[in-house]
Parts: sequence; structure tokens; C-alpha cells
Amino acid sequence: MITEKAILTNGKKVEAFKSQYFVNSEKLSVELSELAKKERGDCVVRAFAAALDLPYDQAHAWVKKNLKRQDKKGTFVSAYCKNIIGKTKNGKKISYIGAHPSRNFLKFSIGSDKVLINPKYKTKTGYTIKSFMENNPVGRFVLIVQGHAVAVVDGVLYGNKDERWKGLYRSVWFGFEMK
Repeated sequence: MITEKAILTNGKKVEAFKSQYFVNSEKLSVELSELAKKERGDCVVRAFAAALDLPYDQAHAWVKKNLKRQDKKGTFVSAYCKNIIGKTKNGKKISYIGAHPSRNFLKFSIGSDKVLINPKYKTKTGYTIKSFMENNPVGRFVLIVQGHAVAVVDGVLYGNKDERWKGLYRSVWFGFEMK
């Protein structure tokens, strides 16, 4: 079981990832990088930093170059991900693992019709962040959810502070694996 019952500071009881399955990537980045302190909309940078095992500043430059990210602005991963699929960074080859069954329109921008299907269900059902982590306890992944990116590294979620409880059931739109 990767979740537990938790109580927020306002007293509300929620389901949350256990602490050993969660890293606040925002806090980690600003502790280790002056550049991260000046950034916003940098979830893609933080996700690739974790998944590729790179320092924040190197990941920032790499995402800027390959995914056309502008400083202090978000990254349009689906528009530029063809630039990274099949490439190797820090000894890890990046591969596209597929899209949620309801996001098949992404095949036109990504150039692949791979689908991420949760084997738990008989019908073609995609993953939530929680179900993806449960089904992929080993490996290095960047997952794109609506308007956001996270990393899952060996079963540990790297995301924003509130994703420990808010991110569990976010639908995974598409993802990448680093081997």
C-alpha cells in the first residue's frame, strides 16, 4: 500500500502518498539551485531533472534547448516531444510509453499511437498517478497530466507539495521512460 490516511493542517482527513513514496520536487530544486528560486512553471524541468538524475540547472538548459521552453513559462511537451524521443541524456535513453486511451489525438503531435492501458480493467482504461506507480514500482518516468508534469523514479513521485494528496487520482495523459 503506497497511501495512508493523513490529516491536513486545516484538520481535513485525506488519502495521501506515504512519505517514502513522495518527494517535494519544488522544495528540493530551490534548495539546490539559485536558478530554480527565480523560476515558475518549471514542473517539466523538475520532472526531467529527477527522471534523468540531473542537477536542476542542467535539466533547465536541456529542456530549454530540446523542448523549446522559455524562462519563467511552462513547457508545451506534446508540441516538441519528438525532439527528445530516442535521444540519450545522462546515459539514459528516452522513450515514449504511450497516451491515455481518451487522448488518442496526441498521436498526431507525438507521432505514435501507443496507448497506456491499466491492465487492472477489462475495458481500455488509462492510469491515474497512483495506479501507474503501483503498476510500475521500478523505472524512471516522466508523466504528463493536465497542465502539469511529474516524475516517478523507482516508485517514488516527484511533484509539488500538494500532490502528495491531490495528485493521486490525476489522469496520466502521456508519458516517457528513461532507461
